[in-house]
Amino acid sequence: MSNHVETILIIGIGMIGASIGLAAKQKGLKVYGYDLCESNIKVALNEKIIHEGLESLDQISQEPISNDIDLIIISVPPKQTLDVLNNLYDIWNTEITITETCSVKNHIQLDNVSNIILSHPIAGSDKSGPSAADANLFFNKKNIICNPFKAEKNHVEKVENFWKDALQMRTELMSVSEHDLIFAMTSHLPHLIAFALIDSIRLANTKVGDNAGGGLKEFIRLSGSNPEMWRDIFTINRVDIIKALAGMQVSINNLLELITETKEIPEMLSHQDMLKDELEEIKTFKEDKF
Repeated sequence: MSNHVETILIIGIGMIGASIGLAAKQKGLKVYGYDLCESNIKVALNEKIIHEGLESLDQISQEPISNDIDLIIISVPPKQTLDVLNNLYDIWNTEITITETCSVKNHIQLDNVSNIILSHPIAGSDKSGPSAADANLFFNKKNIICNPFKAEKNHVEKVENFWKDALQMRTELMSVSEHDLIFAMTSHLPHLIAFALIDSIRLANTKVGDNAGGGLKEFIRLSGSNPEMWRDIFTINRVDIIKALAGMQVSINNLLELITETKEIPEMLSHQDMLKDELEEIKTFKEDKF
């Protein structure tokens, strides 16, 4: 089996899937697309994001398409991703390699499969839909690859080669648990805070008008992200997000005490010793505690 990718199928032609398709197509790859929303397929065809659209997933296991596709990329919200992977059961353990693009992985649990590798291209936008496709979205960005099902070496190499060659990304291997904890802190928590901040302004019943500074505008941008996707992420990765949120709460409490002058913190930006006990408790947090 070759680890070279010439033809891909993208399942889910939203902004991420369309951007992958556009970048791959510009690199000379043949791109098929499938989406439950027929209008997304029409837009992708009209804007030359994909070469051909599939009418159903059943076509994947039928000739000539089954002999043509090297790599399938699933780019749908997290909960739908697991459903799609299970619906592709007929092509498990074949020469077709399967990957996905979720920023949370712990819910993807499968048995006896050798051709599924998990990916997380670290790039995005608050925009949505195929019309927001950007061929340069992934250029020189990082992509995390997880191999929890111990996929065969050729499949792993095929996924790595695709991200590096077709999309010009950097790749790094991680375990699922390491991935989900890191991105709970670096991605999921910032989005959660953005949603909370914008909601707090709404509840304050104060009109901000055109007085939003650059910082608030960035929070507004984050809070405008796909609500379905983020609802899934917050639910699926709740344990790691709670750990990250608990650490954030400790820091907020310390800032509150500093501002109200009830506690002296001489080195606010370097207080690891002071937080050691709190952080150890956060690290050992278990889901059965809530």
